[in-house]
Amino acid sequence: SVSKKTHQLIASELESNPDYQLVLVGHSLGGGVAAVLGTLWRETFPGLSVYAYGCPCVGPMDTYPKNLNESIISVVGEGDPFSSLSLGHLADISAALSKLCVDDELRNEILNRTKTKNLDEMSVDDLRWCASTLHSLQAFDTTTEKFYPPGRVLHMRGNLFSLNNVEEVTLTEIQPEVAFRDLKLHPRMFDLSLHIPHRYEVLLSRIWCNANKKKVK
Repeated sequence: SVSKKTHQLIASELESNPDYQLVLVGHSLGGGVAAVLGTLWRETFPGLSVYAYGCPCVGPMDTYPKNLNESIISVVGEGDPFSSLSLGHLADISAALSKLCVDDELRNEILNRTKTKNLDEMSVDDLRWCASTLHSLQAFDTTTEKFYPPGRVLHMRGNLFSLNNVEEVTLTEIQPEVAFRDLKLHPRMFDLSLHIPHRYEVLLSRIWCNANKKKVK
């Protein structure tokens, strides 16, 4: 395993350089591996830090002790399809879709109440009905254990392609069990362009530049 192959070398390097501390960084699968290693090595390497970008769902909420949350930071970009994708999420959405396939009345009612693509154009009655129906489906079908991004989760929002909107890029801490509890169905739900490293690099760079500008002021 990665842990067995690298543990001795890392321990030797840290012993030879007592002023060094171990920092694990990864994107996508690499971020997931970094988070798992950070969990396995939390007692072996005190002061270890993990930064995972676009990290997949690698464990249930109780996998990571509360005192470990500060050492594992997950940065999840808005719309990244891997932030709410695990076997538990797929099982839940399969159960909901199966119910819709056999319940013509419910399916047609959903279609009739959600004809518009803009939520602002929906009536209050339709919005309340949709919320109530979603709650009922969740209570009945969504009982499978889910995995989530690990540690402290920071949600990153911002327009990737605009060059002059640094102020619009935000990084906010969220509760993953709330934000990523459900797999959301929409046209871009599996858009891998929302997961590429370049997207994270550009937006994080903008946040850094914006922070430095505020320091100068």
